[in-house]
Amino acid sequence: MAPYSSIILISIMIIEKLYRQKGMGKLTKNRWVFMAKRRRRRSKRKSNDAIFIIALTLILYVGYILYKATLGVIDFIDWIINQILNWTIFEWFLWGSLTFGLIFFIIKFKKYKYLKQKQRIEHQQKVKIRRSGNMERLKTMDPFDFEEYIAVLFKLMGYEEVTVTRKSGDGGKDIIFKKGNEICIAECKRYNSPKVTRPDVQKFHSALIDMNAKEGFYITIGNFTKPAVDYVLDKPIHLIDGHRLLSLIEEYSDEIT
Repeated sequence: MAPYSSIILISIMIIEKLYRQKGMGKLTKNRWVFMAKRRRRRSKRKSNDAIFIIALTLILYVGYILYKATLGVIDFIDWIINQILNWTIFEWFLWGSLTFGLIFFIIKFKKYKYLKQKQRIEHQQKVKIRRSGNMERLKTMDPFDFEEYIAVLFKLMGYEEVTVTRKSGDGGKDIIFKKGNEICIAECKRYNSPKVTRPDVQKFHSALIDMNAKEGFYITIGNFTKPAVDYVLDKPIHLIDGHRLLSLIEEYSDEIT
């Protein structure tokens, strides 16, 4: 029994040792994984630290360059001030003349560009007026396009701040513009019916009074009835029928070849 017991005891000890080794193996494997993860975290942290150091170095370098550039500008300004303070009377006169001449040239150049642009716009407006300056085109024109067309004509006639009002609810004033400091208004009717009546003109006269306008223009491609013509004889209202409208179009677009 003793040898048998010894064998059993030795077997138990061997099994226990193997079990412990297996457990240590698991522990060693887990420890390896843990250490690998920790190394990756350390590597990532080192990488972030390196990026931060590089970025900080670049920022400091750029700041240094800007600082030196600022010092250079300040030194240059100081040099200019010292030079100016040491100018002779002749140098003051010379540089003053050059400065005045440069300012004068800039003003003239801007004025020249403005006039050229104004002439180009006027030419385009005259072309637009001439192309549609016949009765057949005017009769088929959209009512709002007709108002825009008449607005361009008033610009060519020398009126300022010409504005076309909304398509509806204008209260008898399709176009508002100025003659000097005085307000003027216009009503545009591309009537299908041939004649504008006195009640139409009376309504326009009310709008003229409400706007406190100096003059009013009633434009149509048709004609006005005699009562309408008689009504405006003592009022600041100009009636422009189709014939008169074509004459104005020809007059203010005659420079186009």
